[in-house]
Amino acid sequence: MPAIPVTLLVDERTLAMLDRHIDIHRQGRSRADVVMEILVAWAASPEHAAEPDEGLRPEDLNASNDS
Repeated sequence: MPAIPVTLLVDERTLAMLDRHIDIHRQGRSRADVVMEILVAWAASPEHAAEPDEGLRPEDLNASNDS
């Protein structure tokens, strides 16, 4: 899948914590690469990987499921 650029604005404290994480755990990696790795890991977690519950389809709605 092709990468899509995303702009992310963070405060100085968050950026400093990211830089510290890179210095300790991901030396030589760019900020962009590390943020992408973090986001990919977050999105792959079971709670985010599940399909969202979209409720009933319009054709399945009727007075019996009003409440």
